Amino acid sequence: MISHKGKEHSSLTISAAKIEPLSALLKRNKNHIEYQVTEQLIECIGRQLQHLERENKGISSFNIDDITVFHATDGDGDGDETMMYFAITNDEKIHEINDDNQLEITAPYPKEYTDTATAKNKAFHSPEFKEFISKKTLPYNLHFKSGYYSFGLLCLYCYVSRTAPAQTDKKDDYDATLAPIINTKIYWFLKQVLQENPIDRRYICV
Repeated sequence: MISHKGKEHSSLTISAAKIEPLSALLKRNKNHIEYQVTEQLIECIGRQLQHLERENKGISSFNIDDITVFHATDGDGDGDETMMYFAITNDEKIHEINDDNQLEITAPYPKEYTDTATAKNKAFHSPEFKEFISKKTLPYNLHFKSGYYSFGLLCLYCYVSRTAPAQTDKKDDYDATLAPIINTKIYWFLKQVLQENPIDRRYICV
């Protein structure tokens, strides 16, 4: 990965054995990725969210294909893949964080970003993002940790269940979904990011 920075423009050159949208990886694996891959997904996206927040920016919500998968090789030339890296590659849902820890959305989102029924590029919404969709008013402010909750739902879809989890705000439903992985790192990560109150959400996976 090589960064090219100029006075007016910056670019990034990435070398990988294969690059694909997250939906393609899921399709090959019957809508499921393994534990170690999910941990890597959480770590990669967490680092990027952390860097964004240092620049006072945050993400309102995630769709499956807001994330791109980069496949690395073991370097011996035979093409064997040993690691996957994940990157946020859709900047249209990145917004400035104001002094009240809110993201201000000033333009409407296309339907593909808000439609949870879309099969390929599925959307995942926090409770406050659902309110934004229902009100249909602009500008609209929502807490910058809305993206934490959305990403938690995405991880539920990719790892915990092989079909989309119910889009519900009922805590007991999530507890039942998480029961098969109780007391794992991913379990505690999801418990932290799927808090109802945005202020209580923490992006921690240790």
